[in-house]
This record gives sequence, C-alpha cells and structure tokens, in this order.
Amino acid sequence: MSGKYRSNFLKNVTVRLDFTKNLYQVSSGLPSSLQAKAQELLPHMQRKGALAEEMMVKCAGEVQRRHVKENHWFFTGGRGDKTLCIAPNFMWLDCKSYSDYQDLRDTVVPLMDALFDAFPDVTDLAVNRFGLRYFNSIELTDSVPTDWTEYLDPGLLSIFSVAEDQAAIARAFHNLELNYGDMYLTFLYGMYNFDYPAPIRQKTFTLDFDGYIAKIQQRGELPASLDALHEKIAGYFERSITDRLRDVMGR
Repeated sequence: MSGKYRSNFLKNVTVRLDFTKNLYQVSSGLPSSLQAKAQELLPHMQRKGALAEEMMVKCAGEVQRRHVKENHWFFTGGRGDKTLCIAPNFMWLDCKSYSDYQDLRDTVVPLMDALFDAFPDVTDLAVNRFGLRYFNSIELTDSVPTDWTEYLDPGLLSIFSVAEDQAAIARAFHNLELNYGDMYLTFLYGMYNFDYPAPIRQKTFTLDFDGYIAKIQQRGELPASLDALHEKIAGYFERSITDRLRDVMGR
C-alpha cells in the first residue's frame, strides 16, 4: 500500500470526510471553483437525487426524524476506476485501481483544499469524521484453499486449526476493533466465502482495514491525518503478510 509493489490485491481504496456543517447549497449546485477542480481530476459529472435523514431534538427531549430530498454530485474518470461524490454533508473518493499512496494523496488534498476554498463564508466549516479504508482481496490458485501459511502471518490463521476437517469450513472470519484515542481502526480478515453456506472452494482471503479519526479537524490538519491513517493501516498490512506474498506482488 506504500507503493513499493508492482501489483496489489486492492479492490477499493476509499477516503471520506464528514462535515460539521450541512452545506445545503450543494444540493442546488456546486460552486464553480469546486466543480472545476473536481472535473480537472475526474471530468465526467452526474447529478443524482438522494434522501437524507434529519434529526431535530424538541424541548422535551423527543427526537424527531424526517427525510429530505437532496442532490449528490458524482464525478468519474474515463476508465471509471475513480469516483468522487460531493454531498451537502460529506465528500468521498473511491478508487478501484491504486498505484501508490502518493497518487492518492495528490488527488485527495487538492480536492479538500478546493472544498474549503469554495465556501469562504462558512467560516466554521470543519470535518468531524475523516476516514480511510483499504480493502484487499487476496485471490490465489493453490490447491488447498484454506492453507495460507506461505503467504500470511500465523497470527491471522489460528482459526483454521480449530476445525477437525478444514475441507468442511464454510466461513472463517474475524473482526478486530482498535481504539487509539481519536483514531479508530476496524480490521476484518479471513475467508468470507461468497458461496456460503457451501464449503470454501475459492482461495480468497480478505484484509479489510477501515480507519477513521473522530474529532473536529480544521482544514490544515487534514493532510497530516490522512498520512497518519495511511501509516497505521500500512503497518498492519505489512505485519499481516509474508515475504512470499511480497514476491507475488513484485516487491
């Protein structure tokens, strides 16, 4: 994930920002400067209607919910491998192909700058949740689908030794959640098996790292937060794999 491999097993890399303010004007149209920056990177634009939930707390403490219609703006590139969504209260970028972290950073940081530049009158605009997710699906063709000892750290594989007959395993999946103060990381790993409840036949192992920082952050803090999330996730990824898998990825 740091860019030192010639190939990878990433299916999705996603960055998401949730705003402290609802930018209602986005539903009507994007500021021209923000639209221009988005189309500079991803030229094809499409508007899509959506339903958002609003919550109001009444004086008696009762929470009232209602659904409101709004528009979200989607931008894609010519190959369709990157999608940007800008909505009144969030922005996300999803990448289905990934070369290295620097390329991701060089895409995300200018978009964040363009977003803040586009709303100079919203002086208290900030981000209250900033997330980064790397979803790896390692697909190999070895004859024994549940034998990953050559490719993955033994600490991830103990679940397979529980079964008296590994050929009978239909799913072997873990959920590890970590709290680093303001930073949180959910690590899902194992063999999910989309043919469940049939026994596992395809040699596919998931390494899904979903990290986020939950605190109010100003514009200037966001690039460093992106770096911190990437560093944490990359560390866990490197500890999860062996040199054999590094060779497969062309280190």
